Amino acid sequence: MIERPDPLKTVMPGPPLAIAAEALFIINLMLLPGLAFVLLVLLWLRHRDHADPLVRNHLRQTVVTCLWGGSLLVVLSVAIFAIGGLDNPWTWVIGVLYFTFVHTSLILLGVMGLARAINGRSWRYPLVGPRRDD
Repeated sequence: MIERPDPLKTVMPGPPLAIAAEALFIINLMLLPGLAFVLLVLLWLRHRDHADPLVRNHLRQTVVTCLWGGSLLVVLSVAIFAIGGLDNPWTWVIGVLYFTFVHTSLILLGVMGLARAINGRSWRYPLVGPRRDD
């Protein structure tokens, strides 16, 4: 059993690796797409068998969600424009609305995951996150 600090007495009782994984997930979506994903995958490759189940949970959730979320964003956006055509204004309306809705939803879920990691709690991303082991 892993001892966790008291969340009422500690500013960030969660494990630093879980917090780093969630922070890299958000950075990948907002600041450094691609580079943050590579760093996240390297972090996962190095610590995927970590002794702390909370670290494993957050690393696995963020990597799988990055893969699914990125795939959904790219494939469906391309499909919308391929079906509707680039010269159709409604294609642009639907494409931009779709991309904006999915992207901002992933950012919001990432912030929720970061808050869970900071508080030392496990997390599962809805719809795209893998099932938790616990």
